[in-house]
Amino acid sequence: MLEVLPIQTKQEQEAACAACNAEYREELLCYAAYVEGELMGICQFSLKPEGGIISSLDAKDGADFQTLFVLGRAAMSFIEICGGETAFFDAPVNEENKLLVGAIGFKQNESGRYAVDLRGFFDHPCSHN
Repeated sequence: MLEVLPIQTKQEQEAACAACNAEYREELLCYAAYVEGELMGICQFSLKPEGGIISSLDAKDGADFQTLFVLGRAAMSFIEICGGETAFFDAPVNEENKLLVGAIGFKQNESGRYAVDLRGFFDHPCSHN
């Protein structure tokens, strides 16, 4: 079973980041994805006046597309619940993760930044590609 849970302590966040070969950033919030109780990935993000910013979406070996998709969407949902109208994906986007970033809902805006308008996004999330 897949579970996405907020990480409660900075010590847990640091350990989860290390397990996923991600840079630990103390100032960020963090969600973790677990499959059958095993850590599979983390998503570090923040809430800013401009909107929510996903700074990392990192996986352990063996994590699949669907796990990371749900992890990214969970962070976006939290951002929206907290009043964020826009989310940005500021983690590196490359050929390896470009499809995932797009599937989660992000598109490059006119300045080249990956963004998504969250207003109404979760009313009908499947209608957003």
